[in-house]
Amino acid sequence: MTATPHTWRRVRGYLPLVGLVAALGISACGDDDNNFVTVPVPTGTVATFRDTNFNFQSIQTFSMPDTVVHFAPVTGTPLDVTRAYDQTILSRVRADFIARGYTEDTDPRNVRPDFVVLVGATATQNYNAFIGYSWFGTWGFYPGWGWYAPGFDTSWGIAYPWYPYVGVTAYDRGTLVVDLIPTLSVNPLNKSVSSAWAGVATGLLNGTITTDIVNNAIDEMFRQSPYLTAASQ
Repeated sequence: MTATPHTWRRVRGYLPLVGLVAALGISACGDDDNNFVTVPVPTGTVATFRDTNFNFQSIQTFSMPDTVVHFAPVTGTPLDVTRAYDQTILSRVRADFIARGYTEDTDPRNVRPDFVVLVGATATQNYNAFIGYSWFGTWGFYPGWGWYAPGFDTSWGIAYPWYPYVGVTAYDRGTLVVDLIPTLSVNPLNKSVSSAWAGVATGLLNGTITTDIVNNAIDEMFRQSPYLTAASQ
């Protein structure tokens, strides 16, 4: 499907199960792989996921790498994804967080932000999201991790609390993924960080695309997330 402005709809219009799970949030995790299901998500939908145990008003400042990372396959050749809209994507994500009352940390090397925003796009077909990956191996280029001592290394991973409930979710090439990582979620024993919120626009960077399509998809992530608001100061 070629993305056009009217195809960017809330995920619940296509996949009620995924929408329901995302709305319920997470209260526990499980390890039974037999309970996982693969959910193919159609192109042209926007989904959001959150941990309802997390208080989004408890965070105020954020930082974000000025790069849209391409998630390449573990094996095989990555499928090129356009970078023509990278700055549009980053600017809109930043603007939408600021519009919700959050403040960007201008010195994350030395001052710990309350959360870090990671923006990526899938460069493979059927990308399996939310199963975790070598987080610092992917994002270690960002110079804004200096607030954590003794520092991260490539053995660090990322956890998605909703994964035991949604299972393996397959996203098409060119899907945009925005992650909110609270810096207090750092777990030095397990060498992991945890996402508290994720917004996904499936196949956003495929086919015909315009600045309006990109901005509308990102804005929809925030429209689906009214809880994503900083406390009044």
